Amino acid sequence: MLTAALFALGAGLFWFVLFQRHRNQAPEPRTLLTILFVTGLLCRLSFVFLTPTFYAPDEESHYKYIQHLVEQRSFPIQTSKLGEYTNDFEYNQPPLYYLLLTPLFWLGHAVFGEVSATVILLRLVSVLFWGANVWLVKIWLRRLEINNPFVWTFVMGMVCLLPTYVFVSSVVNNDNLLTTLGGALLCLLARREASLKNSLTTGLVLGLALLTKQSAGIFVPAIVLLALGDGLQKRTSWATAITRIAIVGSVSAMLFLPRAFWNFKTYGSLTPEFLILSPIPWPSFLHGIAAAAHNILKTFWAVAGITNNIAYPFPLVGMALMGLCLLAQQEGIRAHSPTDHSKSGISSIMVWALALTVIINIGLVLRFGYISGMGQGRHLFPVVFPLALALASGLRPLPIKSPAVQAVGFWVAYAVVFTAFSLKRFP
Repeated sequence: MLTAALFALGAGLFWFVLFQRHRNQAPEPRTLLTILFVTGLLCRLSFVFLTPTFYAPDEESHYKYIQHLVEQRSFPIQTSKLGEYTNDFEYNQPPLYYLLLTPLFWLGHAVFGEVSATVILLRLVSVLFWGANVWLVKIWLRRLEINNPFVWTFVMGMVCLLPTYVFVSSVVNNDNLLTTLGGALLCLLARREASLKNSLTTGLVLGLALLTKQSAGIFVPAIVLLALGDGLQKRTSWATAITRIAIVGSVSAMLFLPRAFWNFKTYGSLTPEFLILSPIPWPSFLHGIAAAAHNILKTFWAVAGITNNIAYPFPLVGMALMGLCLLAQQEGIRAHSPTDHSKSGISSIMVWALALTVIINIGLVLRFGYISGMGQGRHLFPVVFPLALALASGLRPLPIKSPAVQAVGFWVAYAVVFTAFSLKRFP
């Protein structure tokens, strides 16, 4: 408690000084975004080098997948279940992430000859994926014509400094590649361009995402909805809309179907991840759903460690932020500071497409958590852009001074305190 209090005091002091310095004159937006990015990078590098080897969820299992590719030169086959001593329960995953990391695995062993050094090299790739996602979210906000400084700062702050994302994007985990490919798909969808090039690119990125994790299928309904919406709104002809859906579906299918066939031939199932899990016998349906929902919320906001063992009280901060967002939408506050949508280029069909993707993702993770207890907040990171935008839009009506500066202070304090506390708790 004393350690947490001291870290919170230091972060709170930074927040206060930042606010006092810019209370009368707002800083340049680039300055605030630079603070967010640099802080996010430093926190991640701290986790990369100071997290004990394999002291992150499933890290050893992901490492063994890469090791098998390098040493056996073949795709591994899942034969054990979760919790067995072999600790190789990620063998059922699609291979793209692991194939990309095989050169670094080989280099690490050839140059250093130590597992710990190789793990650090592989972790640095996760940081690069996060850096790409920062670049993608800037493109996404521009294409949606979001101009409000607070919304920009809050969304960038969440992508840079959401505590669980800081930790996950500093360790070996295939969720990092899926998160970045998800950001790329959101950018392509925000472009709303019905060209052959855009359709081919969307199909390619979707196919690569499916070869990373099959949960990338959450983006398919949004792709279809946007194309049909363009036809309904006469932005394009119906022939163009149907052709776009066909091209995206064909390209992604050509990439993913060989793996799907391999899964069915090897495991007799298109979803082999369920073969390693034993269903949880919850006392009741409501008990199971509540437990799964709580675990998703907790692990979305602030967890670290090999079994997400470092958590409370930090997830309460994110939950309180969600509560504040709901409070800000009450009629009394909205009457004094109405949310202005006129400066946003988000069309109603785009809002529905983003909402549909988020709802499907939450539903699938909740189902996975109910069945196995393994639904994690990081499984929502492919849609972190719209989640951050929804929170920022909800908080806009709050009558606070220098909201962009306050957003920077909040995210920096949240991430730095959690990072320092986690490193203190690591063995």
